[in-house]
Amino acid sequence: MNTVFKTTDGIRQKPKYIISRALLTIAMFVGFLGFFSALWYCSVYGDVGFDGLFFTLVAGVGGVQQGLVISWAVWGLVPAVLLTAVCFYLLFILVFNKGKKTDEKKAFAKTRKIAFLLSVCVFIGFLSTAGSLAGLYSWAGNLFSKTDIYQKEYVDPKTTNIEFPETKRNLIYIFLESMETTFFSTQNGGGSKTEHLPNLYSLAKDNINFSHNASVGGGRDTEGATWTSAAMVSHTAGLPLKFPLSVKGKLDGDILPSAYNLTEILEKEGYNQAVLFGSDAEYGGRKMFFEKRGTDKFYDIFTAYEDGIVPKDYWEWWGMEDLYVFEYAKKILPQLSNGDEPFSLTMLTSDTHHVDGYKCKYCQDKYDEQYSNVLSCSDRQVYAFVKWLEAQDFYDNTTIIITGDHATMDYKFIKQNIQKDYTRRIYNCFINCAVSGENSKNREFITMDMFPTTLAALGCKIDGDRLGLGTNLFSGKLTLAEKYSYDKLNRELAKKSEFYNTSFD
Repeated sequence: MNTVFKTTDGIRQKPKYIISRALLTIAMFVGFLGFFSALWYCSVYGDVGFDGLFFTLVAGVGGVQQGLVISWAVWGLVPAVLLTAVCFYLLFILVFNKGKKTDEKKAFAKTRKIAFLLSVCVFIGFLSTAGSLAGLYSWAGNLFSKTDIYQKEYVDPKTTNIEFPETKRNLIYIFLESMETTFFSTQNGGGSKTEHLPNLYSLAKDNINFSHNASVGGGRDTEGATWTSAAMVSHTAGLPLKFPLSVKGKLDGDILPSAYNLTEILEKEGYNQAVLFGSDAEYGGRKMFFEKRGTDKFYDIFTAYEDGIVPKDYWEWWGMEDLYVFEYAKKILPQLSNGDEPFSLTMLTSDTHHVDGYKCKYCQDKYDEQYSNVLSCSDRQVYAFVKWLEAQDFYDNTTIIITGDHATMDYKFIKQNIQKDYTRRIYNCFINCAVSGENSKNREFITMDMFPTTLAALGCKIDGDRLGLGTNLFSGKLTLAEKYSYDKLNRELAKKSEFYNTSFD
């Protein structure tokens, strides 16, 4: 004898019907949530690719900027909940209630199959669309396409002879969040009607700037280097951060454990190394990556509490805004420079992160859009920090590298302000280098080239002028983007590589 339950309307239902409706309701919710989350992600981040999306999910949202979480909840979670409730009512409540006026068995027989079929269609249709929006299918397609780019072109830094100068230079490496030469005016080679970055433009023009043209320009990011954690791997190890190693690394407590990088080279040469974030250093596996590679000290929002940079209950944007990051750096650098060994400080700004950036107390209302005002403010703050550095005792023996980590993800701002066919470039500026920049113009290059170029800027001599997939831009040697073309190289980097998966695990 089958057990039955009576609903409030008097219709008897078997437990299996109740369970199946609950499962199908959950399935519909998952479909709706996936669809609206993917729609939100693409509208906010643009075309980052599936690797970036999956890494973000695995890395977790701890430390993420609260505004992004709220935005996702409003545009991703809430619509999914509401549509699930509507569909549940239409498919599993309303149709059954209509069946009360006819024979109960006939009502169930007719409506159950239709409702179940429609709910399955909702689940499959919306979730498959979400996969398309997130780049899942193009990523999956690349799994069936193999590349030998790593076997052909990867140069192992661990076995390459790198000769440092007798007097080793200090290094200050400043990652500027999402900073592009795109924000230069069209008169200065950028893609903007107005000049957002006059100071950064002047710094690049007056010092060494690697450019795709004869003036001030930049390089490009690639597959596996379009978000901050991946960009840091790209800049310092000459490699993209690819799924599944990006995920496995997060789970195993290291990212690309066999990939030898810049900080390991500096550690071997006796450098005292520190990293400074205005956010949580743990976010996105950043601390994990540097901690395993010779970095001695980490500074972030939590150490800022202890060191009195901000009050202990303070939290703005990703933690603390850039004005406090620069203030913190001014406190850290004299301490680093007091020792006998050379030092390296890597720091990351965050005010220019999407969406719309963070408007601090130094921002001016010069433009109608907030992101424009934030870019302009960052431009002034970076310039003021460089001027402070120039006045310090350690400056003469210190090389300063200022670079965007990757192209901005503020998709709305780019769509509204930059011409669609404009090729966006990443900002770079090399100050107080040990070598000249005679080969710096009319180059096609990627962020992975920053790895050997950074060492060359310190006066190092590198056998073959290549490390990882990067090329020393100070040399006249062709970069991989010049050798293969950027588009072909990027297509190869998107493909599956057993060499990558086994060599850097």
